[in-house]
Amino acid sequence: MRATFRVSSIVAFAVAALLLIGWSVEAPALQTAKKNFTYAQAYGGGEPDDEPILGSTPRITGWSDEDHYLEMRTALGDGGRQVYAVSAVDGSAAVYRDFSDIQANLPAGFNADQAAATTGDLTGFVFQRDDDLYHYDAETERFRRLTATPAMENNPRFSPDGNWVAYTRDHNLFAYDLVGSVEHQYTTDGSDVAYNGWASWVYYEEILGRGSRYAAFWWSPDSTQLAFMRFDDTPVPEFPIYHADGQHGELEVQRYPKAGDPNPWVRMGVVPVEDGDVVWMDFDEKEDSYIAWPSWSPDSKTLRVQWMNRGQDTLRFFDCDPTSGEKVQVFEEMQDTWVDWFNNIYYLEDGSGYIVLSDRSGWNHIYIYDNDLNARAVTSGEWRVNSINEVDNAGGWIYFTGRPDKSWDAQLMRVRFDGTGMEQLTEGDGVHSARVSPGGKYFIDSVSNIHEPTKVTLHNGDGSLVRELGNARIAATDEYNWGTVELFTIPSEDGEYDLPAVWVLPPDFDESRQYPVLISIYGGPNSGNVANRWQGTQAHYWAQRGVITFIVDHRASGHFGKAGVSLMHRRLGYWEMVDYITAAKWLRAQPFVNPEKIAMTGSSYGGYMTTMALTYGAEHFNYGQAGSAVTDWRLYDTVYTERYMDTPQENPEGYSGGAVLTWIDRYQGGLRITHGLIDDNVHAQNSIQVVDWLLENNKDFEMFFYPDSRHGVQASQRAHYSKGIHDFWVEVLLDGVDPLSASRRQ
Repeated sequence: MRATFRVSSIVAFAVAALLLIGWSVEAPALQTAKKNFTYAQAYGGGEPDDEPILGSTPRITGWSDEDHYLEMRTALGDGGRQVYAVSAVDGSAAVYRDFSDIQANLPAGFNADQAAATTGDLTGFVFQRDDDLYHYDAETERFRRLTATPAMENNPRFSPDGNWVAYTRDHNLFAYDLVGSVEHQYTTDGSDVAYNGWASWVYYEEILGRGSRYAAFWWSPDSTQLAFMRFDDTPVPEFPIYHADGQHGELEVQRYPKAGDPNPWVRMGVVPVEDGDVVWMDFDEKEDSYIAWPSWSPDSKTLRVQWMNRGQDTLRFFDCDPTSGEKVQVFEEMQDTWVDWFNNIYYLEDGSGYIVLSDRSGWNHIYIYDNDLNARAVTSGEWRVNSINEVDNAGGWIYFTGRPDKSWDAQLMRVRFDGTGMEQLTEGDGVHSARVSPGGKYFIDSVSNIHEPTKVTLHNGDGSLVRELGNARIAATDEYNWGTVELFTIPSEDGEYDLPAVWVLPPDFDESRQYPVLISIYGGPNSGNVANRWQGTQAHYWAQRGVITFIVDHRASGHFGKAGVSLMHRRLGYWEMVDYITAAKWLRAQPFVNPEKIAMTGSSYGGYMTTMALTYGAEHFNYGQAGSAVTDWRLYDTVYTERYMDTPQENPEGYSGGAVLTWIDRYQGGLRITHGLIDDNVHAQNSIQVVDWLLENNKDFEMFFYPDSRHGVQASQRAHYSKGIHDFWVEVLLDGVDPLSASRRQ
């Protein structure tokens, strides 16, 4: 910046001198001032005539075959959607599925865009309305009602062949035969504590994932069988969640196992969909362990079930016979700290083995196991494989996303089954995300970095460019006053690690000024936030107002492999705060940082980090906004907490050291707390216990509880939530005045 000023000054002086001696000089064109973001642009709710900041990129949904990718487009005029099959060779496009035509054949009140389930080829649609299911066949244009019951059908899922729809109702498992037009019921013992095909809360949240929407059933590849899990929550303690609606309110009773509590009893069953009884796989449902992630063999003859002990340091695979329930152990992995579930198993088509991702070496890498349990490392080294994108059995290639050079970049790569021929297919720094065609002939790359927004390109399987498909950078993008984004590292206090960091500096950054710093945090195990990707508009919004947004990752964030992440074992909260305090000290050592305005913001685990920063690290942080924070690991669930901490009975010192109230005597003020009152994930109990201490000890703080909001603030309250946090930062970081609008916080 200063160099530019000096050059400009020299030019101005030269122009003046030339004018004095009579030379004619043409006046330069006036440069249009850059625009700053409005609150509405940064936080949502912009005016209809607001021009876009970034352009749109193609909505690629997958591949229809090896030579055609599927792109969702909005039709002109009526706004209806169309899916096009686009030729990778020449870009020619043909309508693959016209949602406008589908919509025209649906009765009033049904929306093709809101189907509860679709077949892979978008010919079959299932809708939920008034708690019942309806089916539409785009090929025959037939629409019909499937169910008519008082109870709701949940999670309808088509069979692979599209001829069946499975779902749950009243915690029992059903499937509807679309060809025979008949419903089949497979279980009858569903109740308020027994769930067939519907996950117990802790399995939904921590094992199967929120994307499951509680569904716990899986079709066999040949569409003839359903595997499902049965949960019995009888031993799980109840937790009361109070709803304040109406005259008397309502009490929601949740079965929630907190650290050290009993877990649900679990069984794994298989049922033939045409006819037959449930066959239970040979696991003891009352054993204090976990079973999950069943996967069918390609021939549908074997169900592979994963088993993990309560301590979560041993994982086994069992191959189960779905006709008898007999099981045989075929795999075991043990680690000193914890082992993670294998979310995806890729079977080799020739039946010789399977491909998995494991961090057994200290870094996440690809392994091929043969049927004699022999493992072969396909990739290795002190870098990590993020995910497997595609397995080309015919060509013998594995396409994967990895971080071979810089932990904040991600590249598409490929390697042969025998570990040879590894090559990086994407070019340029940044975070690349790729969709690979079924046989690896092509891939579509979506990439951004700190300097460039998302660009989408089509490539041949060897990485050579075919053509660009879209770019989010448009003319309007350059009209805005973007901050300066930089990636760098900070040495840890013990010198063992170079901690990755990224910040967004003000567009008119001046080292002679002092700026407040807003540290944005999540901080959970293996959950780094520092990446070489386009930074969000909010960070630039604050940069325009003179606030530096700063993100730093600690040693256990994943950048340093499983060895780094494992440092958190039995010590959640400790190493994170050691490294965040080091970062705060480093910031204060910069002459352009205001040492009295170092703030932290985060939600969930980030809320935990923020409350720890304002207590354990109170000497180093001035302000914090903590959303939906865990404040004591004894208050969180068994699966997540014990993975890292063991039980409270086994690790009382770790639980005490990681609790906010252990360090709250250090609190000096500056904390703002937000929490949904019916949060079923991190109970509001966490924040209430901290608030209770703050009130009893007459400490300054701000608190906003959101009725009827769970772990995320509900849509109707989000505007208030966002504006409240924004205004808090204006007050404490900008002394109550937004310099670009001169508005004072009300």
